[in-house]
Amino acid sequence: MARKPVLSPSRIRTYLLCEVKYYHTYLNPRGKFYMRAKREYSFGTTMHAVLQHLHASGGVEAVTVEQLQQVMQQQWVAAGYESPHEEQQFQQVAAALLEQYHARTQESLQQTPPEQRPRLLMQERLLRMDMGRFALVGRVDRVDEHPDGTLEIIDYKSWRTDVAPEEVHDDLAMCCYQLLLKQLYPDRRIIATIVALQTGAFASASLTDEELAEFREDIRLLGEEIVSRDFEYLEPKRIPHCEECDFLPLCQRIWERL
Repeated sequence: MARKPVLSPSRIRTYLLCEVKYYHTYLNPRGKFYMRAKREYSFGTTMHAVLQHLHASGGVEAVTVEQLQQVMQQQWVAAGYESPHEEQQFQQVAAALLEQYHARTQESLQQTPPEQRPRLLMQERLLRMDMGRFALVGRVDRVDEHPDGTLEIIDYKSWRTDVAPEEVHDDLAMCCYQLLLKQLYPDRRIIATIVALQTGAFASASLTDEELAEFREDIRLLGEEIVSRDFEYLEPKRIPHCEECDFLPLCQRIWERL
């Protein structure tokens, strides 16, 4: 029996941006030869790994800034940087961001009575939901459980400097995570929070049951469109994203023949 197709927020986002990019990224075996490592992804992967270590090891009360920065060096992903000098600059940025994150978290902890502090429920957990013709999956950075039973999905954004509640409310990934978590905890209130690591700014939002039901139906219809689409003979269209796309050479060959 054939395995059910899997769609994630990143896959869906890629499809909505450009169907041709989706094909080359996820379906075309030749696509991998055109994909380049990017410093933004490497930096984000490093930061996520370090923060996962921090919270899994007891948080800021158990892990010092120096230990955190040492973990950063051990977990550092070097791919995608243009030079050793640029890589060193980004390591300095990462060290500074981790120091600031540690200080902000420690201050928040000191201001919150022990009985009001949330507990870590899960980290880097892959959630899955059967959607009929496909499975929806999503990997949550972190989920905290608050004393009143509320579950808070926390998503780190390494490059963001600010965030607003309406952005969280409309964010595709955050909506998917709420849908996936609600399946596991149907009776719990669920909120989603995006943390901008560059500044420490954060914002939260929560979908109502009606909004979640509507979102689920939208994702089901979109997912069925994606998994039933014949991508092989798509004709690429020029969009602003083309100039920074790894697959531009493939599309240019087609345009030259037209």
